[in-house]
Amino acid sequence: HKKRKLHILINNAGVIRCPKMYTQEGIELQFGVNHIGHLLLTNLLLDTLKDSAPSRIVNVSSSAHKRGKIKFDDLNNEKTYEPGEAYAQSKLANILFTKELANKLKGTGVTVNAVHPGIVRTEITRYMGIYQNFLGRLAVDTLY
Repeated sequence: HKKRKLHILINNAGVIRCPKMYTQEGIELQFGVNHIGHLLLTNLLLDTLKDSAPSRIVNVSSSAHKRGKIKFDDLNNEKTYEPGEAYAQSKLANILFTKELANKLKGTGVTVNAVHPGIVRTEITRYMGIYQNFLGRLAVDTLY
């Protein structure tokens, strides 16, 4: 039985600034989709990535991580919920996970990086007010 190879994993699933919602597991949606899903998938594939080295893990994050704070006393945003803060927290978690995993995998042939994708008008922007008005759409369409 031939082992399967995996040389690149790009964790790119995401939601942004959505109303307060939860995953089926009860995790705040942005944290669950943007971070926990990436963490789980990466851990499930880690042995295959190591066996396939050289390989790479790319976590799509956001410059919004700079505004993020990990609310250890309210990780699930149950006390207060502000969509932008919840998004920034999920993206900071991506960065911290990336740094820790990169350190853990030094010398294994697996590199780990985080990237900011820039602004692209896709369905991910459906809860962001700027993209709902004409000038916002024009700016994004003009720039990208």
